[in-house]
Amino acid sequence: MKKIICLGFSLLLFCSSCSGLQTEESNPALALDSESYSDSVDTACSYFYFMWGRSAELEGKFAEAMEAYEKALVCDPGAHSIAMKRAMLLMNSGKNEQAVVALEKIIAANPDDLDARSLLANLYAAMDRYDDAVKTYLAILKIEPDDTHSLLLLGALYAKKRDYGQARKTLEHLVAVDPYSFMGYSYLAKLYRELRFYNKAFDAYHKALDLNWSAPLAMELAGFYESGKRFTDAEDVYLSILEHEETNDEATERLIRLYLHQKKIDEALGELERLRSIREDDERLDLTIGRILLDQKRFDEAAEHFSRVLSENRNAPDAVRTMLALTYYESGKLPQARQVLATIQPESDVFEDSILMRIRILQEEKDLDGAEKLLQELIGNEETRRKEFYFVLASLYRKEDRPEEGRAVFKQAVKAFPDNVKVLFEYALFLDRLGEIDEAIVQMEKVLLLDPDEPNALNYVGYTWADRGINLGKSLEYVSRAVILKPEDGYVQDSLGWVYFKIGDFSRAVEELEKAVALQNDDPTINEHLGDAYLKKGEPEKALVFYLQAAALYQDEDKKEQVIVKIREIRNRDSE
Repeated sequence: MKKIICLGFSLLLFCSSCSGLQTEESNPALALDSESYSDSVDTACSYFYFMWGRSAELEGKFAEAMEAYEKALVCDPGAHSIAMKRAMLLMNSGKNEQAVVALEKIIAANPDDLDARSLLANLYAAMDRYDDAVKTYLAILKIEPDDTHSLLLLGALYAKKRDYGQARKTLEHLVAVDPYSFMGYSYLAKLYRELRFYNKAFDAYHKALDLNWSAPLAMELAGFYESGKRFTDAEDVYLSILEHEETNDEATERLIRLYLHQKKIDEALGELERLRSIREDDERLDLTIGRILLDQKRFDEAAEHFSRVLSENRNAPDAVRTMLALTYYESGKLPQARQVLATIQPESDVFEDSILMRIRILQEEKDLDGAEKLLQELIGNEETRRKEFYFVLASLYRKEDRPEEGRAVFKQAVKAFPDNVKVLFEYALFLDRLGEIDEAIVQMEKVLLLDPDEPNALNYVGYTWADRGINLGKSLEYVSRAVILKPEDGYVQDSLGWVYFKIGDFSRAVEELEKAVALQNDDPTINEHLGDAYLKKGEPEKALVFYLQAAALYQDEDKKEQVIVKIREIRNRDSE
């Protein structure tokens, strides 16, 4: 018989002493068939290594645990529970192929072992070996036809494989065997939806919820009702969710959205007020309620709401003040709007927006002097100046035909914000609007020195060069890079087509301009450019289509007339 060596205190728990172990000579009964038995089974040894492996596994020492389980199986090759432990550890360690071999070996020794078969089926499914998983579940059901766990997972597998007929058959058998299967009805509901058996799906959802109410499943049912335009039923489900969980944010938001979709404004506001009564000082809710009232042009109610929020909460965010000001503005109460906006301090996150709104109000009141004075005061103070204030003031001067004062403002901006890409870019656009294209190019090139990948500057410089017929190689480089940076911008795409047009590659120009029209089909210039390219390519009929589109879109009468001349030329040529 093999001798067991005592290894420390742990092993002494399993053998009172090494010298106390019985031998074949001291125990005749033990000597019976000792050759076959003792060479294959040693339960004390197996149990020791099993406990060792279990302890190591719980500590996360998986390699040590695996070694211990394997030693336990050497001591007792037929120890089923240890073999299963080893297989599961292989799975948990990501050694799926080895786990498959281990489980197949267990099943070969124990064909009726449903636990091992179920574990193997799950493993096959996790490995995307769906056909093997299905065969394994079918083998289980051959042994135990009404095994609900296997029926559920087999039905799910069939659905995943899009074998909806077998999935339906399997899951319907499951709920026939177990009418209380929550998961069975849940899976059936999803399956019936996929099969468009809508009434059956609704019925399955309700049966599942009757068995085990679940907010996520109820949300799914409500969404299903919405998709079928059964809005009243969806409302009922959302309300039932809120009866169970009155602070369920998702259900509340969906219910409010549903009310708004149906123009049930008072119901939406009522739900928001209910939620507001539960949550104190919820700024988001206060803003949402006010915005809905404002959107509905219920100005008095909106103003009252925002005013109440401000009176009840001294620490209310300035966003509430801007919304109150917007309410006054929309209702034509401009002085009240200005008064509220004037309370917003420079350190506020919405200070810049509040000033821009005040400027807009002053402009509508025709108080241009007041607007200019306010902006001059703001940019004269380091604490209150913002880049946008310079841009707006310069724009006011330009519109009043005071370009030199506007230019001076931009020079102040460049001094206050040196090497700022945004300032230089806006300065270039200002110069462009004055018709000073060369100086605008200079400023745009300064932008590109600071940021070589500024797509709008690349596009401006590249397009302007191409339109003038100069620097075409560099123009193509700039605009090509701009297209990469802004691939969904139809205007940048138009620039690329126009560069190719100027180069004389009319086929490529058509190709790129067609993309531009697809991205921005309502722009007259882009349509005209594509017409020009088709005309140069020798396809006047196609050119005519886009010239007509451009003529219909142009608001500028001079540009419209230029396109009409092109249209007449094509038609006159066709009539000759």
